[in-house]
Amino acid sequence: MNRDRFIQLDPGTGRSPVPVNYVRNLVELISDVGVDTRRLLRQVGLTEEEVYNPEPALRFEQFRRVMVGARDMTGNPALGLALGQQLTLTAHGLLGYAAISSADLGDALRLLERYFRTRTRLCVPRIEPTTEGVRFCLLESVPLGDIRETYLEVVVAAVVGGIRYLLGERFRGAVLELPYAPPAHAERYRELLQMPVEFGAEVAALRLPHSLLSEPFTLSDPASRHMAAQKCEEELQRLEADQDWASRVRARLMQAEGMLPSLEQLAGNFHVTSRTLRRYLNALGVSYRSLLEEVRMTKAMAYLQANITVQQVAIKLGYADPSNFARAFRKWTGHPPSHFQP
Repeated sequence: MNRDRFIQLDPGTGRSPVPVNYVRNLVELISDVGVDTRRLLRQVGLTEEEVYNPEPALRFEQFRRVMVGARDMTGNPALGLALGQQLTLTAHGLLGYAAISSADLGDALRLLERYFRTRTRLCVPRIEPTTEGVRFCLLESVPLGDIRETYLEVVVAAVVGGIRYLLGERFRGAVLELPYAPPAHAERYRELLQMPVEFGAEVAALRLPHSLLSEPFTLSDPASRHMAAQKCEEELQRLEADQDWASRVRARLMQAEGMLPSLEQLAGNFHVTSRTLRRYLNALGVSYRSLLEEVRMTKAMAYLQANITVQQVAIKLGYADPSNFARAFRKWTGHPPSHFQP
């Protein structure tokens, strides 16, 4: 696997929050084709309250389980394309409104490049100039595992659909590049996206000619664009400040020797109350428990690959009973600890 296409933002990016309204759209989409969504949510360990609650995000692992479950239950390999097409620009919150009111396509792409992180950090847009125009690249921040193709389908279908909505019949000459071999449903890409698609590329990217970048948007509104972009900037600054809390907690847990500290102990080290620290983490769609499990898994893998016995690893990670550690490890990785020992 060529890892050059990945940008590692921080060790916990794989658990970055995903806006819950994307999951709501997915649940509604598969409900329309007769899938028992309550059964799906039960199978992946979520409740309707979690999907329809006012909290802004789910953890990546929750999102992954829903995507895999929905794909399996519908039997639709092109589910990502269908979901991406259903996500209108307004589904992306303030970023969508900023894009709609932009002056032209070039302006909208620059906004997406800067503020895409306010929606998700699972991939990072980058504009690369070419002799013919630009490549709007979507760089994966971490390996996406078994939802990689489906997730990229969602993103590219949403981006293409948004541009087509804003430009209409003027949206011509673009080519989509995708970083995997043609799937069995490759023809569906061309049918649904109505554009040439090239598989086997280094990264997901949309090649756009110069002529498209200066095409004006009929819904352009400088005042609305300024206001929405300002709100996006405020949100970005807040998220980056909050992200420091997750990084600090993760780093402190990684540095700990022996028994890992409790939430209360960590809060004391940071000179905040446990309630305040919990609130900071919840705003990111993560919890102390999820960070603790993440660090335990990371440390466990390192210990096992250093040929430390399962019993010793369990003790180092604070498990009184090695069998409890073995069960937890299998839950994290799908394999027993012995699978990762030399």
